[in-house]
Amino acid sequence: MKLKKIPKEYFVTILDRLTRFEPAKSRVERVVNDLISKFYIDENKPTEISEKIILTENIINNSLTDKNSDFLLNQTMLEIEKKYFKFDEISYQYLSNRFNFEALINEIQINEKTPKNVVWLKNILNNFKSLDDLILLREKYSLLYPIEKVILCEGQTESLLLKSIFNLYGYNLDKQGILVVAAGGKNQVAKKYYEMIEYLNLPIFILLDSDASETQALIEPKLRKTDKIYLIQSGEFEDLIPVNILKNTLNYVHNCEYNCIYDDFFQEKSMVKNLELIYKKYGFGEFKKAQFAQELKEYIKANSCQDDFENSEIKQILSALQQ
Repeated sequence: MKLKKIPKEYFVTILDRLTRFEPAKSRVERVVNDLISKFYIDENKPTEISEKIILTENIINNSLTDKNSDFLLNQTMLEIEKKYFKFDEISYQYLSNRFNFEALINEIQINEKTPKNVVWLKNILNNFKSLDDLILLREKYSLLYPIEKVILCEGQTESLLLKSIFNLYGYNLDKQGILVVAAGGKNQVAKKYYEMIEYLNLPIFILLDSDASETQALIEPKLRKTDKIYLIQSGEFEDLIPVNILKNTLNYVHNCEYNCIYDDFFQEKSMVKNLELIYKKYGFGEFKKAQFAQELKEYIKANSCQDDFENSEIKQILSALQQ
C-alpha cells in the first residue's frame, strides 16, 4: 500500500474538520476524501465507504509516532454525536471509524489560534473519566462542547456580540454549551432553520429583528416544541446597544478630533441608519456592520458592565433563552 505520511502541522486541521458542528455524512466524508486524495499514491481509489474509512485509518496511523489507543475517545465522541444529530446508516458508518484521535491530539500543541473544538478534545484526553465529566470540564474551562443548544441569528453582528454582552450578566455561553450560528442574512434564517431541523436534535433559539415577521411566518409551521422564536422589539440588534457605548466605541476607534455627540444617534429611528450618517458626517468611510460589531465587542469586553445595559432589551432576550 503506497501511503505518504501526513505532516504534523496538518494534524490540527484534521482534528478540527473531523469534530466541527456539522453532520457526519458531510464532515467526515470531506476529510476522508481529502486524505485519500493527498496521501494515497495510487490511481485506483476505493469507492465504497467502508473501504475509504479503512484506508484513511491506515493513512492516519502510518503518520503517527504512537500508534497505540484504546479508542475510548472515539466511542465517547460517537455518544455525543448521537445526542446532537439524527442518525442514519451512512452517518453510523462514518462515525464508527478507528481514527487514532488520542495519538493525533498528543502530537499537537495548543495555542491561542487552536480551534475551540480541538482545545476541547485535548481537555477531554487529559481529564476525562466518564460522560459526566464532560459537563464539568465545559463549565470549568468554558469549552462550549458538548453543545446543549443553538442560537440561530440573522448575521455576524449578533454572533460577534451576544457572547460578550451575556457575559456582563454572568451568563457564559461557552460554559452553558450554547453555540451561536449566523444564517448569513435576514432572508436566510428560515432556509437555515429548515436545514438544521433535518439533522439536528438539539433545541434552537431563533433571534430575529422586529421586521422579520415574514421569516417568523415561514418558520412557525415547522417550529418544533423544543425550539423558540424571539423577535427583537427594539428593532435591529444594533438598537439594543446603549447610545453611550456606541458613541464611546466610535470615538475610541476613530480618535476623531470632534467627538460624536448624543444628537448624532437620534436622527433616524434605525440605529444602523444613524451609524451610516455618522460615518459620512465624520469621514469614517463606509459603515460596515461586521467590522463595527467586532469593534463594539472589544470595547464592551474591556469597558462595559451590566449596568450599561439596564434599559436594554438584552435582559428579556436572555430570560427567553434560559426558559
